Amino acid sequence: MAIFEKRIERKVNLDDTEEIKCFIETAQNVNGHTEYVLRVQRGPLSENSWRLLRRYNDFLHLDKCLQISGIDLPLPAKKILGNMHPEFIAQRRLALQEYINHVLMNPILASSLPTKKFVDPDSYSTPFHDLALQNASLCLRAEGQYALGQSLGPIGWRLRKHYFRVTMKLQAGRSSPGQTKHLVKTISQSHARGAQSVGNGSAPSETQDLILAWTEYGPDKYIDDREIHSTLKNLGGLQHPYIQPLDYVTSNDNGALVIRKFVTHGTLKDMLCCVQPVNPFLTKYGNPKGRSPLPLKDVALYGRQILEAIRFLHSKGLPNGHVHAGNVVIVNGTARLLDIENFILGVPAFYRPFFVQHSRINTFEAVDVYSFGHLLYEMTMGYPLQESVARQITDCPDSLRQLLESLLLRDSCKNGLPSLDQVAQHAFFLEHVPNFADILAKATRTTKPHIKWSSNAKEQLKLAEWMSSEEEKKKIKTKAKMEHKQSKLRQQTSLQLQNGPPVAPLTLTRSDSANSVSTSHETDSPLPPPPPPSLPNLSRTTDDINLPGTSGERGRYALLDSICKFNKSSLRRVASDD
Repeated sequence: MAIFEKRIERKVNLDDTEEIKCFIETAQNVNGHTEYVLRVQRGPLSENSWRLLRRYNDFLHLDKCLQISGIDLPLPAKKILGNMHPEFIAQRRLALQEYINHVLMNPILASSLPTKKFVDPDSYSTPFHDLALQNASLCLRAEGQYALGQSLGPIGWRLRKHYFRVTMKLQAGRSSPGQTKHLVKTISQSHARGAQSVGNGSAPSETQDLILAWTEYGPDKYIDDREIHSTLKNLGGLQHPYIQPLDYVTSNDNGALVIRKFVTHGTLKDMLCCVQPVNPFLTKYGNPKGRSPLPLKDVALYGRQILEAIRFLHSKGLPNGHVHAGNVVIVNGTARLLDIENFILGVPAFYRPFFVQHSRINTFEAVDVYSFGHLLYEMTMGYPLQESVARQITDCPDSLRQLLESLLLRDSCKNGLPSLDQVAQHAFFLEHVPNFADILAKATRTTKPHIKWSSNAKEQLKLAEWMSSEEEKKKIKTKAKMEHKQSKLRQQTSLQLQNGPPVAPLTLTRSDSANSVSTSHETDSPLPPPPPPSLPNLSRTTDDINLPGTSGERGRYALLDSICKFNKSSLRRVASDD
């Protein structure tokens, strides 16, 4: 690093998927305009809350930023005359509360940067894109083989992950003299000339589009900083027919940089929503105009291929935890997983707000099975499930309906989900992809599944998996405690409303008898105050009143007077043993 470059300090990362609640407590008049007092709470604990002051123009600015999503939001209209009347302010406060509730209840809008800045400006005013550009430039400058291109903007849902176009300066088979020890050259890059095209089916060349993703370390990063470079180096050598390979991967103290081939038609979610992959996230998925569910045969084939990739990762000690339609690409009729490095980087999962609601989903295998259920539902219906569980599943064959019910119904999540092997052997896949064993054998002959971990990497992955699971258990337990307290409070309130006004508490009052205590209920009329205590009859002498000076001087005069008036004859003789 050059001496004039500004050093980037690593900060403690927040869990951006944690639920945010916002309550407009009151309104106040400040310098002729109305300001609303907002209390914002992150997560289930009321201790993690803060207060903000927001004007109507702040709500209006937020609404303008969210309009690109195409979602109709109930923002109250602006009023010029009579906007300071108390009745109008009270009505507007309720309308603004309804508006912010609509925003925070929508997962797409709640995860957007404008919403995060509105409710938590202290945590989300950081220039994330500028920091990502700085880190990516420093990494590529030291490597010397890639040239950083233009930014692709907010095409993904993560606020701390940024995408850039990148081009190669040298041929794929040549090494760069400026390559650092943290840069990893993968097996797929070494055999790029013989590999199949990922982007558009054409033969790979030096001008093929590549995409660079810079990701900050997340709050669940438990792999030691000294071992994360070697762990990513091992990950760079991964090969599997149903996992998108990494062309290059490198890291520093703030995050990791990954380069892959760019798929021109986008991810599976882009295909389902019929959108262009380079459009902003809010524009693509906020309110897509077209929905295109997959044919039943493709649902079975792609689902089975994704299951095989997840099973391979688990067999090699690498949990996934990030299965969703945005992390799957379809290349020449084959489904491939993306972002398998997310577990190592410790970033929060897309479906975390959903699966933390279920205490039985407390292992990474259960998380992957649950996330796969959501992915299967979205491929079948063409739109995602907006709740943590499905209430009723229709419009699909019986075998597929039974599979989805075993993964997404409330009773299934409560009683325990099936394992990955049990899902792979379900009748739905056996019925619609009966020859999958032959398909897998043919694919593995072309690309043999392979990954080799060092002994330190294995230990770090085991530790990270255990720590992450324990962390999820703590969050689930905390959320369950808060929900139990809230339900108990609601029950007490409903009982009081059913039984009428609350009965005054029982108090104890002492009767006239010294040994008896009588009980009575408090009433609205106050009891007469007790009589004041009787004061001793103190006689003040004239000498006490006429003592001169301050209290210290009066005390000294009193001492001298008592010494002078001392009468020795008043003493009595006392017998002593001596």
